[in-house]
Amino acid sequence: MIPDLPPGLTILSILSVIVTFGSMTYIGVKIINAIVNWRKRENPQELLEIKKENKTLKDRIENLEGLVCRLDGEINTQLEKSMWWSRTGPGLAGNSQQMTAMMNIAGALETRFQVMQELGRGGMGIVFLAYDKQLKENVAIKVLSPMLSNDSESLERMRREVTAARRITHMNVIKIYDIAEAGGLHYITMEYFPGESLRQLIRRKGVLSLQEGLQIAFQVCDGLAAAHAQGVIHRDLKSQNVILNERGQLKIIDLGLARTNQLEGMTATGLIMGTPEYMSPEQILGKRTDERSDLYSLGIMLYEMFAGKVPFTGDSAISIGFCHVKENFEPLRFVQPQVPAHLSAIVDRLLQKDPAHRYQSVQELRRDLESLHSLALSELQPASIPKATATVRN
Repeated sequence: MIPDLPPGLTILSILSVIVTFGSMTYIGVKIINAIVNWRKRENPQELLEIKKENKTLKDRIENLEGLVCRLDGEINTQLEKSMWWSRTGPGLAGNSQQMTAMMNIAGALETRFQVMQELGRGGMGIVFLAYDKQLKENVAIKVLSPMLSNDSESLERMRREVTAARRITHMNVIKIYDIAEAGGLHYITMEYFPGESLRQLIRRKGVLSLQEGLQIAFQVCDGLAAAHAQGVIHRDLKSQNVILNERGQLKIIDLGLARTNQLEGMTATGLIMGTPEYMSPEQILGKRTDERSDLYSLGIMLYEMFAGKVPFTGDSAISIGFCHVKENFEPLRFVQPQVPAHLSAIVDRLLQKDPAHRYQSVQELRRDLESLHSLALSELQPASIPKATATVRN
């Protein structure tokens, strides 16, 4: 349990200092390692002292990481509480809280919508299945969290994002209808598409076959290409945001809706700015994101489809984010030796730390996937497929 803090001192301010100090310490370790390599043959006693100091700094980094992870967890817990249960009464718990929240929302929207059930929830809001009395059809309604609804600047940005996303008309993208307000609740209405997420499919079936995985990848590429053509970047592309129906048709959800002014940076991972397992290094570092950031996330999804797991995991958003920024991943061909070498090369290129070393467009990626698909249809064995041309760069 984190103790009460003095006035004016917040968890966020402490975290900022710790992260900054931790980064400096990490750099210090790198410098010491360089000195060790340089002084290796000079003075044995000095070398021992440097190694001892190096070990001390490494221990401090481990302690700092533990503290940061605890603070990150505390912040996310408090944010979740303030976001979702601010509209419910004290003493409610579990299903009672969810039922009360749903009743409040249903009451606020009852003039036009009949709210039927909750479909899911995340950092941005709660999604419900509802019957639209005007359109006379089922729709999905995303009720925005109070944190977003109460921030006028973020709300205005969200309206612009929705306006841009409405221009996307493609069979592989969920159609967004409108953003509106009722009873103090801001919500987004969109097409309802019944099915299961790609994450659920992978959990149910395990590693996907090359044919099935490529068919999914082609559809994601087509949906992203339509979005990018309209200047819309997803920013939170992940297997949970890809829905497939029984016929194998796929739709991408939440396009362009994953950005807000609040909670920028590492403490927001998993809440607003994205999901840490799928976030690009530049997004984690708070830098400018573009189409290539979505391609990095798609690379994570390809890895997940053909390896059965994501390349980076950890105990917290911060530890996972650190891996994306600093660590190398185990190449797909090492995790699943039976995958074609060309597929492993494609994933390697997608997951480059530097956006300049990735595919520069969805179209470029799709061409390579089509080439791989043609080779697979020709029943070529993985060993006879051209060797990977991509190299992993830090």
